[in-house]
Amino acid sequence: MSTLPSPNPPPVVEPKGCFMSNERPFTLVSPKLHSSKRYLALDDSGRALFNYVLHGQHQNSCGCSQIKPAYAAADLIWPAEKFLLYRGKLLDGSLVDLDADTDEIYIERWFKHHAKGSWKFGKGIMSQIAKIESGRLQEKVHAEFAGTSLGKAALEAEEAEQAAAPSVTNITSRLLGTRLMQRGG
Repeated sequence: MSTLPSPNPPPVVEPKGCFMSNERPFTLVSPKLHSSKRYLALDDSGRALFNYVLHGQHQNSCGCSQIKPAYAAADLIWPAEKFLLYRGKLLDGSLVDLDADTDEIYIERWFKHHAKGSWKFGKGIMSQIAKIESGRLQEKVHAEFAGTSLGKAALEAEEAEQAAAPSVTNITSRLLGTRLMQRGG
């Protein structure tokens, strides 16, 4: 006995998730990555390492994370020398910037693709930037973030909070102006 196809096809299930204004599901990786000349210039190992750095478990919302060579090599099942070689190729290809002394890697052009959110989210990014050990990378990431609309909103919110907070100078001068302090005891 054969079964005939159902006259009513199953309903199309739309993907669930967060949608951005262009109606594609949000992910940390832009579809444009796979047509990037810099990305496509890498061999398979280079692309594997870039994908690992781009959206591995260590990545955060400021695009700069500390990745110890031995740790990454173990994750990738590579010798540490191979990791260091390909990390250098990512640097040479202008895909990342790094500080070898602190083992921090920053994804170049991170905020071109990751600068959406509220000013509160932006303040969270600023706190992550403040934790970057490398002074050079911290300065670079902060400058790139500050150049985005999200960065500007977060910086304005921080300035407004600082302006609203009572200053130590005002508290001290008010204390010195009390009768007790003026009489000397």
